[in-house]
Amino acid sequence: MIFGSGTSLTIEPKSVSEPAFYKLSDGGAAACLASDFSRVNAAEQQLELFSGSAAVRVEGESLFNQLVLLTSEEEEEACERAEDDSDVCGEPVEPDGEVNMMSVTMLGLRLLFFKSVVFNVLMTLRLWISQ
Repeated sequence: MIFGSGTSLTIEPKSVSEPAFYKLSDGGAAACLASDFSRVNAAEQQLELFSGSAAVRVEGESLFNQLVLLTSEEEEEACERAEDDSDVCGEPVEPDGEVNMMSVTMLGLRLLFFKSVVFNVLMTLRLWISQ
């Protein structure tokens, strides 16, 4: 008995999220990562070098990620151009004085709590030793 290839069903969400590209390198190895996109073939449509790999989705997540190893200088340049074109950083975060003050306050309260716990443990041990 021979069966056909079957039917492939792909359900895509209404909201469309375009991929963000990142060039990852360590020593002589380089890779291009396309992350956080909603359509299965979105990375392949924007960069041809993703046609050899499959998009994966982590269980429980709604967005896909795709990774391809870069083997030539042209592929590295194409990934760098795509990384420059995808503006994922947005506006830089400005420091906030109130948030800094709250962080310092929380640190002080944690230190005070830690010191009181250590003091109570030492006093309990001293009481046990003296009996």
